[in-house]
Amino acid sequence: MHSLPRVIFSVVALAVTASCAALPLPGALSSGAKPVPARCVCDTYFEPSPRPAWVNAGDTVTSQTYQTSGTSQCTGLQNIDVNKADLSARSKLARILNTQVSSRITDTRTSYGGGVGASKASIQSSLVSQGVLENSRITDRWVDSTSCRIYARVQIATRQIEASKQKIAKAEAARLGNQTYYVNTQDTDPAYRALLDSAAGQVLSEVGIRKIVPSPAPSAHQIKFTFQVTQLDMGTAMRGELRTQIIAPNQTPIWQQVTPAKGVSFSQASQAALAAKAIRSAMRSLTPILRERLEK
Repeated sequence: MHSLPRVIFSVVALAVTASCAALPLPGALSSGAKPVPARCVCDTYFEPSPRPAWVNAGDTVTSQTYQTSGTSQCTGLQNIDVNKADLSARSKLARILNTQVSSRITDTRTSYGGGVGASKASIQSSLVSQGVLENSRITDRWVDSTSCRIYARVQIATRQIEASKQKIAKAEAARLGNQTYYVNTQDTDPAYRALLDSAAGQVLSEVGIRKIVPSPAPSAHQIKFTFQVTQLDMGTAMRGELRTQIIAPNQTPIWQQVTPAKGVSFSQASQAALAAKAIRSAMRSLTPILRERLEK
């Protein structure tokens, strides 16, 4: 008696399964029907139009303008898709401008004696190109419904490029690394002055200073090194500090750095030998800091 309901349930379940399998699947195509092409999610972004010539034109440079285009895959998020296509276009424009801007930077650095960081011209040109791109304009956009991609056209006027080149030249001329310098160590104890003069000359060469005059000049900046001993353990150790200052021709202080100095010997050493070690240690610490400042 208890097994009868189970038998009835099994029979009913089987009948339901069989009847469901016989029904056509929802949305199934009837024989001979043509598939409907999927719709691009970006179709509604802009007014439909034929494929514009600029999509396949590539980079175009004339006496008046620089022009190129970029593209991105559609996602259905309009702001993101448009921004990606615009960024792609501007990135391509930046690569075109890098060639122009980099050559100008190299020429300018050469005319100013090489200066600091001449090897960084390509990096600087990239940064300048990004600044130039602030003046670029997105002049058209188009959606390719077949590939479901969005295209953007970008332009910048040649006169804006030239204005940027002039700005680069002016900035290069004003950079601290391209100035003429007079080296002043007069406030250092005469016992250590020759050591400091030698170390200063080496450091200035390492950081790229090329224009150095032997005496003060009206248009020359002053770079002043002052070494002072603060603690001396005769024969074994010397501690002190190195003060470095950059002073404009009008005697206005521009920059200052105080660097700890330490000279140690594990055997008896002369005071001059300890001072030489202390000055060298301070100059090693100072070099990257000074190089970075001169790049500005």
